Amino acid sequence: MKFFHTLKQDLNKTVINLGFLGAALMTCVLCFTASAYHDLSNDKDYSVFEAFFSFDRSFIESHYDFASILLFKNGLSGYISMFIPIIVAFPFMVTFCAERNNGLMRFTITRSGKGRYYLSKFFTAFLSGGFAVMLGMALFGVIVVFAFPSLGSYDLPADQLEWIIPDGIAAEAVKNLLAAFIYGAFSTLPAFFLSSFCKNPYIITCLPFMLIYVWDTALNKLMSKGFENGDYEIYDKISPFTPDSPRQLVYIDFMEMSANQRNMLIFNGTYLLVLLIGFIIIMNLRTDKGS
Repeated sequence: MKFFHTLKQDLNKTVINLGFLGAALMTCVLCFTASAYHDLSNDKDYSVFEAFFSFDRSFIESHYDFASILLFKNGLSGYISMFIPIIVAFPFMVTFCAERNNGLMRFTITRSGKGRYYLSKFFTAFLSGGFAVMLGMALFGVIVVFAFPSLGSYDLPADQLEWIIPDGIAAEAVKNLLAAFIYGAFSTLPAFFLSSFCKNPYIITCLPFMLIYVWDTALNKLMSKGFENGDYEIYDKISPFTPDSPRQLVYIDFMEMSANQRNMLIFNGTYLLVLLIGFIIIMNLRTDKGS
């Protein structure tokens, strides 16, 4: 019970601040950079934002690519995948750095105990990052529902509708919100780990961005090289280890788990545990109790 009381206090301080609100709003804005339509005539991709201002209503209503649920599904595929390590660090770092820099961390650890303090900070960072991205995604969904036609307004046969949205619109929306939460939560882990030995909030927020960019670029180059050499299974081999793989965890069928999904689950679980344990070890090695 004491742990949940500490976690509740940390979550209240983290969620009720401008950092959390800013992260949610930035998530919403970046969702509009997701691809909405590919024009074959000029080989150009239009983002959700561009599509709204580039095409007239009759064109939008005649192409089901603009259906609100499909745009909502694409929300996490724009520039958000690049900037999410920075976005999700804001809610946690605002309060964590303030606590460290004003000297309160030493007294808080002494009062609550090391184990409870470390786990509370972990769950606070994990949950606040996830909720910020999920809230931003939900706000994006509300806007596209009002700005674009529903999928039901298009004259599509039942079998095509089932192929596009196999589980129904409501279930698809819930899955996408859960994917946003998991993606945001896992994206906080590098910044959380760095906070164990770094006080500078700019480094804590920006260094994960650089590291994940290098990580993602390296894997994309490996995939491109594989395709060039005729290895068309390279995507299945590498995709479980990409930085954005956590958002696919919600789609895992645990009854019929593929090798690709199993690798994804093992990798992300190991990634989480390694960074959490690393944070605890480094914080325990500090003689200043984190101050």
